[in-house]
Amino acid sequence: MRSTETERMLRLRDVARLPAEVLVKRFEEDFGNLVTAAVADATRRLPAPVRRLLDGLEWHLDWADALVWAEGELQVSAERMTLLGDPRLRRVEGQLRQVRVRLHEARCVAADYRRQDRERLEQGRLLTARATALSWLGKALPEEYAALFAARVAELGIPPLRRHTASRDVFDSIEQAVAQGRLRVTAGPEVTALLELPDDTFRAAVADDVREQNARNVLLRHPLVLRRWHAGLARLCELTVGPARASSATALGRLPVDLAGLPRQEAMQIINARRFFCAVQQRRLDCDRTVRGLMAEIVRRERADPVNTARREAGVHARLRLAEAHPEAYARIREELRAYESDPGHLDPARLTSDVRGALKARLLAELGTGGGDPAPDPPAAQPSPAPRPAPRPKPGAPENRPGRDRPGLGQGRAPRPVPGPPARTATGHPSLRKAACRRAEPSR
Repeated sequence: MRSTETERMLRLRDVARLPAEVLVKRFEEDFGNLVTAAVADATRRLPAPVRRLLDGLEWHLDWADALVWAEGELQVSAERMTLLGDPRLRRVEGQLRQVRVRLHEARCVAADYRRQDRERLEQGRLLTARATALSWLGKALPEEYAALFAARVAELGIPPLRRHTASRDVFDSIEQAVAQGRLRVTAGPEVTALLELPDDTFRAAVADDVREQNARNVLLRHPLVLRRWHAGLARLCELTVGPARASSATALGRLPVDLAGLPRQEAMQIINARRFFCAVQQRRLDCDRTVRGLMAEIVRRERADPVNTARREAGVHARLRLAEAHPEAYARIREELRAYESDPGHLDPARLTSDVRGALKARLLAELGTGGGDPAPDPPAAQPSPAPRPAPRPKPGAPENRPGRDRPGLGQGRAPRPVPGPPARTATGHPSLRKAACRRAEPSR
């Protein structure tokens, strides 16, 4: 058994000589192999196919997650080596610096993919001068637009707009989507039993999931459990920040005590607590990643709904009729937008930034008569706000509610896909993987 596990585990020098197809299989066998590949990518030169695999669309989030894991392990390992006088300390500190540089790059790659997703989602909406001018004209003449829109809706026989209860946060949005059938998942007996657990018992289940990398609890990632999972992780952070001597509930930070001056048992308890704290931070962003993926799926389904599609088409029809009735106003908006076109009819986002767009829109609407009131029945159906974080955030002065934004140590984790593995994933779960070779140590009580 031990020899089999050893064969499955990659070494840094193995990564460069294995083809990408073989590496994918090894990643699926054990998360530690993906961590090894991520460290190898950060600390040595790898073949181009392997690098494209790691930062490609299918694996870039898991690659960033592996770098997060590596960052925390290397930081705590360096602290332990300092305590023990380990001669490998200098090499590990060098790896830690390289991993942090690569982790920053991985986050930039992920942000770029998210931007591309948003652009694809919004393609065709206000990306051209014509669409923008028609939209602003409808807002400049809301009463006329509303009448034309209502007439078109009645002509097509479109059902009334489905009104949703206002969501307090993304968890409300997800739970409402499940209740209304917009997110098709079921709450089986296992999910119901998990939700009925007392707080301490549920938190113990969350802690067990934190210690495992290859055998994660799928039930915690169920849409109806996400709210409680997020709260359980936040509570674990609060309980661990003291024993771990962390700088805040979201940042490990530098160790504020000299471990060499403490009794060996107390020093090792701090080291163990810091390792556990890093794992909890990773899971917090795992939760964020799952929430972000579900919100994106809800928005996609809303936009693909036939009724919503028909309402958008009715809105386009109403705006076209409005432009025919007010050609001078439409021409005025088009003339103002012409200075921001990169090609005829195509707006340049580098020129027409959000600030410039807002100021120009406000001025035109005021000049055309309304000061910017929005039309009452906007064509798209009410959609949940696809917030990237899983809870309402106060201002940046409260880092405990902003996981990963200001953390110098480990703490960035997963979001949409809970476990590295095959590209195909669903909103309700992921393939189960084998138990991790090493369990994380919980802080001593």
